[in-house]
Amino acid sequence: MKLRKLVLALIAAAPMAFVTPATANTLTYQGVTFETLAVDSDTLMLNIINATVATGDWAGVGFLKAFEIKGIGDVTSASLAGWTANVANGLSASALGCAPPGGTPGACFSSSPAFALSPLMSFTIDFGGTNLNFDAPHLKVQFLTNYNDTSKTGSLLSQTIPAIPEPEIYAMMAVGLGFLGWAVRRKRVAEAVAA
Repeated sequence: MKLRKLVLALIAAAPMAFVTPATANTLTYQGVTFETLAVDSDTLMLNIINATVATGDWAGVGFLKAFEIKGIGDVTSASLAGWTANVANGLSASALGCAPPGGTPGACFSSSPAFALSPLMSFTIDFGGTNLNFDAPHLKVQFLTNYNDTSKTGSLLSQTIPAIPEPEIYAMMAVGLGFLGWAVRRKRVAEAVAA
């Protein structure tokens, strides 16, 4: 009877494992961590952590001039408070900010004057468009050493931020493995008693 109740409880809890959790992604590059979190179906939060102590060719950066997020669907509009958004042009490799050539289906954001770095920066971005999907956003950034620099400092980054497993997945795996262990132990005890 107890086994039946346990199985019914697991069946009742199973749908929770298949509820789509918020998509979270993280990437660390040259000492700077970039995290994205899908807030809802058209809102993405971008966190930039430890940019003030960047390493490699970003060492000494003090400002963020622009960044681009693409690979998230067909973006037709984007907004970020205090930043200029551009969905027609991407992040320029040869100039500062969002400029042609570009036009990849994403959004580019620039700040004038350049945005002073802090240890933790968080940006909440609203997107408009179709087929929006934040599972694997592609990020480019333009850091500057000084706010009035005329060219970027170091790499543009230009990498896809990979997804991180959600805690709910690990919890359901632990429950499943625990149940499996319990069932095996119960079978062994039953066989020992029968013998």
